[in-house]
Amino acid sequence: MREGHIVLIGEMGSGKTTVGGIVAAALGRPLVDSDEQIEARFGESGRLLAEDHGVEWLHQAEAGALIDALDRVEPAVICPAASIADRPDLLDRLEDPALTVALLDGDPVVLRERVAEGDHRRPLDPEEARVLAAARRDRTRRVVSLVVDVTSIEPDEAAARVLRHVVA
Repeated sequence: MREGHIVLIGEMGSGKTTVGGIVAAALGRPLVDSDEQIEARFGESGRLLAEDHGVEWLHQAEAGALIDALDRVEPAVICPAASIADRPDLLDRLEDPALTVALLDGDPVVLRERVAEGDHRRPLDPEEARVLAAARRDRTRRVVSLVVDVTSIEPDEAAARVLRHVVA
């Protein structure tokens, strides 16, 4: 089994936190979720922080959350914000061979429907979500060792696929 961090990347609604929680529990590792990190640090959800300070400010906070998570010594399951795919410097950090990076991918319409269920994420219109997802998928290809299409599978199955990849 690989001993470094497992990083689950993907768009909002891809199930990073849910799948990450299952993977972390199965491996006895901590789950480090950027939404939780940011809320603990700033006392507000990402959605409210974006409204108060702007989207670019939120993306900077999300980048800092990933850097803090990657600097942890204890192997963890890390679930960063989707925006990290927009930062070449962060993608460079994810090229570390000690990391396992899995992309939780899916139909943007389905993922958008999942996002609509919560109130802590910034809403995106369907076309913006589709364009962002496609661009991010292309940019992250170089760091990803596993792609899991979560469009029509349950989180348990997505986690099982990640676990099979990690223990192989």
